[in-house]
Amino acid sequence: MSYIKNILPHGREQTYARWIKDSTPIFTSFGKDIYFSDFVNNAIDRVASEISKIEIKSIVQRKDILQIQNDDITRLFRFKPNPLQTTSDFLANVEWLRRKNCNAFIYPQYEIVTVPDGRQFRRYTAFYPLKPQAVYIGVNGGQVWEVRMDFEDGSSYTIPYADLIHIKWRRGANTVVGGGDDYGQTNDTAIYRTIDALDKTIQGLPKSIEASLQIKGMYTAKTLADSHKLKNIRDDFEKHIATSASGIIATDLGGEFTPVNIRAPEISDAALKFLKSVIQERYGISAAILSGDYNGEQHSAFYQTAIEDFIIQFEQAMTACLFSPREQDVGHRVKCYYSKVNYLSTGDKMQLANLAKETGIMTLNQINEMFGIEPFESGNRRLQSLNYVNIENVDEYQKSKAGVKDGEQNE
Repeated sequence: MSYIKNILPHGREQTYARWIKDSTPIFTSFGKDIYFSDFVNNAIDRVASEISKIEIKSIVQRKDILQIQNDDITRLFRFKPNPLQTTSDFLANVEWLRRKNCNAFIYPQYEIVTVPDGRQFRRYTAFYPLKPQAVYIGVNGGQVWEVRMDFEDGSSYTIPYADLIHIKWRRGANTVVGGGDDYGQTNDTAIYRTIDALDKTIQGLPKSIEASLQIKGMYTAKTLADSHKLKNIRDDFEKHIATSASGIIATDLGGEFTPVNIRAPEISDAALKFLKSVIQERYGISAAILSGDYNGEQHSAFYQTAIEDFIIQFEQAMTACLFSPREQDVGHRVKCYYSKVNYLSTGDKMQLANLAKETGIMTLNQINEMFGIEPFESGNRRLQSLNYVNIENVDEYQKSKAGVKDGEQNE
């Protein structure tokens, strides 16, 4: 925890004039029992692994012109946003925190740089995902929104809310934090019942099979012999069972053997599919995505339900925190790039390659990369069919084909 102590300011007066709602807006990680389920962890890991493939860039966008900036943000997210994590590890960690706690907080570490004319700007040096045990959000003195975080080592820090990047999941009626209920707390009660039923189903099946293999039948001695003689009869019967190599028992004892048929319960595929689908719907994934056997259309649906909302929240939260209002006005943004081309089928990739060849939207090396082919020396060029013309030159082109010169009227 030492690095958190160094990057978070401390000693700030912790005075709160009012709290959100009528009570302290606190949320803590409870209901952790659901994360003992491999099915839940696999679902979260599948989403987090996909989000870890996102590329993060700092851009300036003016109308339709977009330029990637080689600034501190782009540089840090190129490989390592902090000394402890790579970019993919950072993004997966943020998504795990968001899914498990319904809130993820990122602290941007920076230093103030003053230029000769007196202007100041931030130079970002690292981005750290935080894992507090409890979070309190309120207004200090009726002026500045602040966040108090209690950590596992017993330390507590209060910092301005504007200095944190806050990403939420499962919004309820609470206006500040995520969680799924109206008080900003994680509510896992409903999903826990489904996970418990699935777990009992999985655990009960091998036990019932084991039980069905143990009890074979019941032997009833048809005699009025005393208990001592009855014991001798039972021992003799068991000896026959133990020494029988063919499974057929020959005995001259007066008695009757009744087979007991204990069958393992049959759990229908529909019941298992329903229990799993409830968990899958919570995390926005399908069975095909979870197993890795999916096509382009299934991955597109996965992107829209599980990936896109993270990208939108991440871009907006990062932009609002890292850039001043003036910088935002001139077009500074944080942009997430997620390549969906890699998940197309070979046929779809061929259609895209033909379209790129006709319109010039991709270079030859980009087409090669799409098929896993290494680039070549003269491949950084674009091809475009001569059958297309710039829309601004359509009139000129038609006049030239009709033999009409400039200044002449069409008849």
